[in-house]
Amino acid sequence: MKIQQNPQMRRRVVPAAAAIATAVLVLSGCSGTPGGQSSRDSDDKAIGVSMSFVNQFYAAAQQGMEEEAAEQGYELVILNAQGNSSTQVNHVQNLVSQGVGSLIFIQLDAASGGASISQANAAGIPVVAVDQVPAGGNYVTYIGSDSVAMARQACDHLAELLDGEGDIAIVEGIPASSTQMQRTEGCDTSLHENPGLDVVSTTSADWDQNKAVSVFANVLTANEDLQGVFAQSDDMALGAASAAESAGRENIPIVTIDGFPAVYDAIEKGHISATMSQQPYTMGQIAVQDAIAAMEGTGEDIPKEQIQESVLVTNENLEEARAQRYYGTQG
Repeated sequence: MKIQQNPQMRRRVVPAAAAIATAVLVLSGCSGTPGGQSSRDSDDKAIGVSMSFVNQFYAAAQQGMEEEAAEQGYELVILNAQGNSSTQVNHVQNLVSQGVGSLIFIQLDAASGGASISQANAAGIPVVAVDQVPAGGNYVTYIGSDSVAMARQACDHLAELLDGEGDIAIVEGIPASSTQMQRTEGCDTSLHENPGLDVVSTTSADWDQNKAVSVFANVLTANEDLQGVFAQSDDMALGAASAAESAGRENIPIVTIDGFPAVYDAIEKGHISATMSQQPYTMGQIAVQDAIAAMEGTGEDIPKEQIQESVLVTNENLEEARAQRYYGTQG
């Protein structure tokens, strides 16, 4: 769904970031000017991007955005809240005050989502939502994965690994976030169909790898007979795997969702059993294409929901998944 470049629509090209590791720009735009102010002319419309976290998924999505924006000749102003709801609300206010032409929005949680999109709506700025379904307000389109289906397939795979029986633990993301609720729903459906699996622990690590290390260390201490784990994100799975390794229990099957290149490496080493791989790089590209169409008034045919396919990655299809480069140059 590539937008054809129209010379009358073209803006000044801003190169993609040289390295994903330096791509987190807090209160600064891709142009690198101080204080979050872009060097663009006042009549030049940039695309604002409000991101919620720093991890491999969002780095890959950002890379897709940056490369698509550079190809289309548009500037991005990227702000990352790094897990802070009030910061995300302030970032969107900053982008609105800069007069961006459209907003690509990755919601942190319901608190930041409703307030942020309301600001953009009040300013007449079209919103393209990525990864998280917004908690409120009006948006042009949502681009993401089917978290319910992914979680169901991940938990089905865990059931297969355990021959349908055993004590398992679940490590959840931020409570009441759309992704957390959807992934809980999907796994619950699988568990209903696999009554031999007994959930002996459900904890939250807020999508954070370091928090998952400490949370899961406690889970392991309290559950000596634990036989399997469903972590709702790769970051938390990596934390759980680290805790299991430290406890000498690295043979516990762990299934997860995201498809981080680091988890591919962990699958190869036998520390994680499987992940449902998403396509964040492609999501970033589509988000920029739709943001351009919305700000230029040519987005009448953009679907309200754009679900991208996901794939179960295990040791059996690991190299094939790597070749697909779902995470751009990280993959």
